[in-house]
Amino acid sequence: MANWIKALLVLAGVCAVIILLDTAGDIFDAALHRLADAVPATQVGTSGSDDFWGVVDNPIRSYIAQHTAGLTDSGSAVYTFWQLTGLFGLIGGLIGSTGARITWTVWGAASIAAVWGATPADDRTIATGFAVLAWTLASTRALRGLSLRPVIHNFPPTSPAFQPQIEIRIPAQATPPTDDTPDNIHPLHQR
Repeated sequence: MANWIKALLVLAGVCAVIILLDTAGDIFDAALHRLADAVPATQVGTSGSDDFWGVVDNPIRSYIAQHTAGLTDSGSAVYTFWQLTGLFGLIGGLIGSTGARITWTVWGAASIAAVWGATPADDRTIATGFAVLAWTLASTRALRGLSLRPVIHNFPPTSPAFQPQIEIRIPAQATPPTDDTPDNIHPLHQR
């Protein structure tokens, strides 16, 4: 087959892949918009629960409600995205993905900071402590197997490509001139 035909087929294949990826992106975007529209329009700053989870969840809802006032997205959509990000980090951490573990760690630190920032001063320490404990309990499984020790690969040395030969070479010695030669110097005889 001629080279120009091969190049034309490769170019057509690349164009087809680009068109398919663009279409898949549009479909994915439309699905996300439908999912965002299906999220119930709840007031983010209001209490979602009154039990133990509410000690952590309500300050996060309040924090998101306070800081999303000027955004084009609603506070409930941002709260849902926050929850999905945490779920992604947790599941990916359980699988062992390094990027998901980093996401989980940053998500937990941001959640704790949000609880600290949105809780009233009298209850701030207890609420933040509960948030740290809840995140730590979930992290025992998500960050399992994570080690901060460096990985050292000790490979056995390869055999040298050359064969060493031990030899002692003594260069031939020059004979001294005969007129000033002392008696105690004799030339070395080689075989």
